[in-house]
Formats: sequence, structure tokens, C-alpha cells
Amino acid sequence: MKKIQHIILLIGYFIPLSGFAQISSNADFIEKTEYSDFDSIHVFCTSDLNGGSLIAADSSGIGHYSFEWFKYDEGTNSFNIPLTDFSINTDSTISTISNLSSGGYKVVLTADTVQEYIAWIYNNTNLSIDVRIIDPLDCELLELNGTPNFVTGFTYFNPDGGAGYDFENSKGEYKWEFTSDGEVNIPEYNYSYTSTVDLPLEDTKCKLVLIDRFGCETSDSVNYTAIATKADLKMTVLDRDGNEVSSGDTSVTGEAPLIVKFTNESKRGYEFVWFFGDTLVKDDDDYITTTDFNLQPEHTYYYTEKELGKKYTAKLVSESEYGCMDSIPVYINIDPSKFEFPNVFSPNGDTNNDIFIIDPENFKSIRSFKITIFNRSGQLMHEYEGDIHDWKGWDGTVRGKGKASEGTYFFVLEVTGWDDVKYNNNTLGKESSFGFIGLYR
Repeated sequence: MKKIQHIILLIGYFIPLSGFAQISSNADFIEKTEYSDFDSIHVFCTSDLNGGSLIAADSSGIGHYSFEWFKYDEGTNSFNIPLTDFSINTDSTISTISNLSSGGYKVVLTADTVQEYIAWIYNNTNLSIDVRIIDPLDCELLELNGTPNFVTGFTYFNPDGGAGYDFENSKGEYKWEFTSDGEVNIPEYNYSYTSTVDLPLEDTKCKLVLIDRFGCETSDSVNYTAIATKADLKMTVLDRDGNEVSSGDTSVTGEAPLIVKFTNESKRGYEFVWFFGDTLVKDDDDYITTTDFNLQPEHTYYYTEKELGKKYTAKLVSESEYGCMDSIPVYINIDPSKFEFPNVFSPNGDTNNDIFIIDPENFKSIRSFKITIFNRSGQLMHEYEGDIHDWKGWDGTVRGKGKASEGTYFFVLEVTGWDDVKYNNNTLGKESSFGFIGLYR
């Protein structure tokens, strides 16, 4: 149990007697006794068992008083213990006594009249608070509890009859203070000295400051070792050459096949499991377990669905070295297939529409592609089958050699999307099994 600050309490108010004198102090708190409105209790916030002091003054200012100080003897219920270590100012109007332990004190002023004043002192050395973590290895939340000690153990007495009164202390207010490299937000509950919060991701010093009803302050702190992890990742879409196209923290969108690189950005992780959410590809592991934080796995998403596309849910699970786990889901949206075809071009060398080709904006998620182009007499002009991204188009030559003449040419398409939608001359709204191309020079 750690006591940060202790309070000394002196019992005694500014108590005038016969209008000539008074007793006072520089105590942190003063309260009247239960037995009298003239005697008071003076409380000192201190760690010194002898930290109290009192001042007796002749308010008339005439002076020439003699001062005598006595301490209360509980055994005889009287102020019969004389004190000699006190001071008197030059005109004998003020006497100060210091280094007082908890207890009762009486001062007697003697001149033409005799005046007696009583005060009680309490040095508040018992106030303390003990802070602890309920379960340092709890992976759900951090719960803190403070156990306060307000017991004064101090009793003062009525000089007239010796009745005793226990001097009570209680909570005034308290507050939590946290020191961490990260943000910590812990709510306070005044009824129980407890606080709970989501687990901090950084080592944190947790301090509870307690102020009692006398205004005295004490505190205790405990160091919390972070055991949690926070899963986090970033996704990057790659093109066929491995170049970065786009990125996202929670979702990415693109056409199939979509290559996604996953980057681990978790905090305080020790072991990781990647789930890619794609179980449609046979013999393809849908997860990777690793302790390599720098691993950047890549996964290709192939299949999509008609009209609306398909959403895949990937997930990263991060586990700390203490066994605490966290996960984060992310979403990969695959566009449905799309295919639109031009019907005219002019290979005249002006670099404008010289090639009969499909603009990448006009197709998405195409799985297979085949095109065959003929002239009116049925002669083969151009043929390609393969990945649509690799097709360089038709440059208006006869099988790559001589120039084809101006006119109308026919093409046959066989195209299938990754959503199994088939595109051909008929599905593209052509009147026959052939499509038409106008070649102009």
C-alpha cells in the first residue's frame, strides 16, 4: 500500500474567550467538536506524526499575559501534561506551539484575568489508497479497483465528564490518471472506486488520486503491461504486372481475376491467421497461419455473379503473446462481367482509331475471349483466342501482312465472363450470327 500524501488534523477553531483571546492554526481543515461550539478540531494534511501547531492570541492587544500549554491525558481526563517548547512574541500577545502530535491541547493565559482555550489536533497520517488490477491477464477488459483507508483511529474527549467521540473521515472526491503512449479512456464510478475499459494497446501507468473530506490527498499507482492486440490490415489491388492499382483499408473493388495484396498493420501481434474468404478454387488454401508480421500474402479472386457481382469477406486474426485475440473483416467486391464492342475503325495511320480493339472501360471480369474476322467472301482476316487483356486488336491487315481494303467485315465472338455469362453475336443484339465492322481509310 502506497501513501502519497498524509494529512495532519488539528482540532480547534478560532475560539474567542471573554472577548480577549483566541486559538487558531494554519490547519488544512477545521471543524467544531460535537460537545462544544467553542472547541475545535484542527486537521493537518501531513506525513509527520508531529506536524501540528497552534497559535494562541490575546485579541485585546494589551499584552503582558503569561502563557502555559498542556496536553490532554486520557487516563485522568484532564490537561495535566505540561509543555515547555513554545514561543511568545515580544509584547506577550501571541504564543505559538509546534511539533504537536495528535491529541488535545489547552492554553492558559494569565494576567489580571485567567483565560483557558482548548483545541484538538489530528495529524492525518493514516489516509491511503491501494490500487490493483483485478486480473492482469484478462483479455476482455482492464478492470481497476482502489481500496481506500479513511480510518483515523482518533478519539477526542469532552473535558467535562470524559465522553469520547470518534473522529470520522470519508471520501471527498477521486480521479483516475493514466500515463501511456496511447490513448486511454477509463470511466469513473464514484460508488466503488473501480474502472473498466477496453484493453490499452500500450503499457500504461494507472494512478488513482483520492481526496478526503478534509481536503487531504493521497494516491497509489500500478503499472499495467499491455497484453492485447489490435488486428489491422491494408489491401492493395495489383494489375497483371504486379503494379499497384488501388488500395483500401476496409474494402476494394475490381474485375475478376482480382489480385489483392494484404499488408499486416496489426499492433502487438505475435501470431497471425489470414482468411481470404474464397473457397471456390480447388486445392487452394483459404488461410495462412504465420508468425511473420512482414508477410504480405497475395490472393486472386476469380469468380463473380451476374448483374450484382460478388462480395468476398476476408479476415485477419491477430493473437498476442499472452493469448489475447482480435480480428478484422474486410471486403473484396468483384464486378459482374461486362462486354461492349465497337463496330467501326479507320486504320489510316493518323493514330486516331487506327486499331479495331475493345477499350478496357468496355469490358470487365472476362474469363475467355475469341474473335474471328472475315471479309465478305469468307476469307480469314484476323483471329485471336486468349486473355482479352493480351489482345492487341486488328490493325486492318490481312492476317498481319497486306492492308485490307475499305468496306464491311464480319466477326464472330465467343466470350465468357467469370460469372458464366456468355457474350456472342446474338447476345450482343446482332441480327445474325455475324457482327459487322466498318473499315475506312
